[in-house]
Amino acid sequence: MKGVKVNSRSGFTLIELLVFTAIFAATMVAFVMVLVSFTGVQVRQSGAAEVNQQSQFLLQIVQRYVEESSLVEMPVNTPTSTIKLRMGVSAADPTYVYLSGSDLYVRQTDGGQPERLNSSRVLISNVSFVKRENPPGHDSVSVTFTVTYNTQNIKERFAQTLDTAIARVNAATFDSNVIPSSTAVYDLGVSSQVWRSVNNLIYFSGSNVGIGVSGPQQRLEVDGGVRLNTTSGQPSCSAGGQSRGTLWLTQAGGVATDTLQLCVRRGDGSYSWVTIY
Repeated sequence: MKGVKVNSRSGFTLIELLVFTAIFAATMVAFVMVLVSFTGVQVRQSGAAEVNQQSQFLLQIVQRYVEESSLVEMPVNTPTSTIKLRMGVSAADPTYVYLSGSDLYVRQTDGGQPERLNSSRVLISNVSFVKRENPPGHDSVSVTFTVTYNTQNIKERFAQTLDTAIARVNAATFDSNVIPSSTAVYDLGVSSQVWRSVNNLIYFSGSNVGIGVSGPQQRLEVDGGVRLNTTSGQPSCSAGGQSRGTLWLTQAGGVATDTLQLCVRRGDGSYSWVTIY
């Protein structure tokens, strides 16, 4: 009797199909999670790079303006979101750097056009400028600000806070008169920090003053002549008039000779002009 040929091939069983489906689904979920994580890291790195770039740019701009300034015109040790810098060039004086909303602006001169320094891709906050005095050195400015990546996705959010100090480099220069705000209230210089010279013409050495002399040895030392241009009326020589020791030249008219006199106190206590010439 001829045997019957039996076909041994058969399809997946239900259990095998379920196992395969579960493994495939788990693999796909893991792949998607890795892809999402990788994409999130890329986006976050992109935000971090933008924040770092903007932070360094803003810091360089503020640093340049502070270093070039002649004066930091703001109260000492008082935090503020606006810094006012006096510049040596009238076209840029004064220069303001300030926070408005979530942007940092610079404006040169009081009537100048504000210029936004940061792009719309970042937000600026927590801006603080503090003037520090460092006598006898130049003033410095403590600068603090926070730069945040501008996104609504919390996973892409990245922020960076910078905190540094910038010192002025230039000497103070003025394009107008130096005038005190009140009469007889302020001094120009103090005994512990004296001026060396004025325009390299008037020099100071202790309590001595030299005109054209860099190292005066007397209370007043002049390199050149001293002219008495006394065209006004001669004052009275008296103790009450505080004229004692005054040297006075009376200019004569026509061909007459000028008279040089000195106010002195005589032995009897009286005061009078003594003619020297």
